[in-house]
Amino acid sequence: MKRIFLLFGFFILLAFTSQSVDAKANFLHTITLEKNNTSYNVILNTDSVTSVTKKHAKSNELILELNGVTSSDTVNAIYKGSNDIESLVVEHLSSNKLRVYITAENIAASSIILQTSDGVSSIVGEKFPLDKVLWVAFVFGIFGVIFVASKRISESEDRILIKKDIKDREIAMYRAYRKQMAQNEYNNMNKSLRMKSMMKKIDRKIDERLMSSIR
Repeated sequence: MKRIFLLFGFFILLAFTSQSVDAKANFLHTITLEKNNTSYNVILNTDSVTSVTKKHAKSNELILELNGVTSSDTVNAIYKGSNDIESLVVEHLSSNKLRVYITAENIAASSIILQTSDGVSSIVGEKFPLDKVLWVAFVFGIFGVIFVASKRISESEDRILIKKDIKDREIAMYRAYRKQMAQNEYNNMNKSLRMKSMMKKIDRKIDERLMSSIR
């Protein structure tokens, strides 16, 4: 059972460690604003995939919240065919959370594109995070295997304990039976000895009377 708990601890530690490593290594390097037919493409260049939440209150305001990422020393802003950007501000909310404010005409209709350092691009809100789902499924699968194994071991140990308990009771009953038998034999032996002694006394009395009658 101790090994099972150690395995649980190992996989939990592995999951948290991998998440921690990803958070430390993930930086936001550049923000590219690219004009398209209807609005803009907002391209966020990071080291690895991160969670992005898109918010807007007005058509000319856009707020992006990035979780699991921090900014590099300098976040470069690149403008492609867009000269009417009013403002772009990057705010640090915590060590692994950023908020980006962009103000421009019709910016709320922008497409948000996440581009990682390995060249993979995905549109925020349209890509299913398959890698994360697979990792979660893998972790739960391992937990499931360990749970089933621990349950089987526990049931096997319970059966062994039940058998041991039954065996101990049988041994105790047998010992009690042997003790009772020995006591009965001892009592019977005492009765037999007393009977033999009484018979001897009777025989002596009969002999004495016979001898006295002959005289």
